[in-house]
Amino acid sequence: MTSEDRAWVLIARSVSGDMTPEEVQELELIFQALPELRADYDHVKRLKLNTPVAASIQERQALERGLQKLDHSLANENRSMERLLFNNEPEPLYSKSSKWWMAAASIVVLFTVGAVARYFKNPTINHTQQQLAANYGKRIHAVLPDGSSVWLNSGSTIKYADNLTVDGKREVTLNGEAYFDVKHDTVHPFIVHAGKMNVVVLGTAFNVRAYRGDGFIETTLIRGKVEVMNLNKPGENIVLYPNEKVTLATQSELTQKSKVILKNSMPVTDSISTTADIVLPNEAIIETAWVNDKLTFKKENFSDLAKQLERWYNVEVTFDNSNYNSREFTGTFKDQNIDEVMRALQLIEPFHYNLKNNQIHIW
Repeated sequence: MTSEDRAWVLIARSVSGDMTPEEVQELELIFQALPELRADYDHVKRLKLNTPVAASIQERQALERGLQKLDHSLANENRSMERLLFNNEPEPLYSKSSKWWMAAASIVVLFTVGAVARYFKNPTINHTQQQLAANYGKRIHAVLPDGSSVWLNSGSTIKYADNLTVDGKREVTLNGEAYFDVKHDTVHPFIVHAGKMNVVVLGTAFNVRAYRGDGFIETTLIRGKVEVMNLNKPGENIVLYPNEKVTLATQSELTQKSKVILKNSMPVTDSISTTADIVLPNEAIIETAWVNDKLTFKKENFSDLAKQLERWYNVEVTFDNSNYNSREFTGTFKDQNIDEVMRALQLIEPFHYNLKNNQIHIW
């Protein structure tokens, strides 16, 4: 199925009101590649929603093209609803009066769209899923099937099809935090699904943080260009340039775009990389310091910092005194154990703690 044929299937699902967030994004990507389809889509959607009135020649031509595309797509799957409805080839759209044409068009649109929606709601093609996981206390690097590199922070996983590419797209689903250095490919866009955020790129380096339970999802761009899509706000995409980031609140519609604080520091070579000459992002960038094996935080309240400590050191933190939950901390640690980190934090706030069998109690 070509991109144009796939677009008409998605248009059918859109008009029927039965699109998934992933399909909304997919259709938008096709519109970017084939902008002439967007105008046809607008005409078809307006005809479907409006009451039967005389349509313009342009609208009728758009609908006819749409019906032909839909019929062609369905015929490939032996699902030609137009032929089922009329029990033969439908008559040319312009052969009858405008009133008859609009009535027939409405029937064809409603039933054909419904058939496409039902048929494609549960695709029959299954792709074997691969998963990469970094356990608590670990950080890993891997090379994906397309040659792109990915680093996973502690407590993170990514899932993807066995050959990574499905329907012309390279797609991964992230839970946690990952840094991607994507191999450039103008034909196959690279998409990261992270909660209600999708990040679309062709070839670039960026960080995505999307831990379940955190109050935000964040993308930070290091090199190249990315487009961030908020699935709760289709069409309101955000383009990021180097040293910019976007943060989406998980429990609200709040979206914030900002610049990344950058200090003078040279990129370093990753010591755990499985590929030669892999260069990591500037180690002074807080958002990607973890890739350089640095635990870095700025004005982080203790309860949120505790989540990072749990993932980083594979411990469990319990507050026996909630008065410390909102206290803020700023710091950077590299190669220190958890006891050394806790004693350093005590110099900022005079709390008490007990560490035993990877259990930390704070009071």
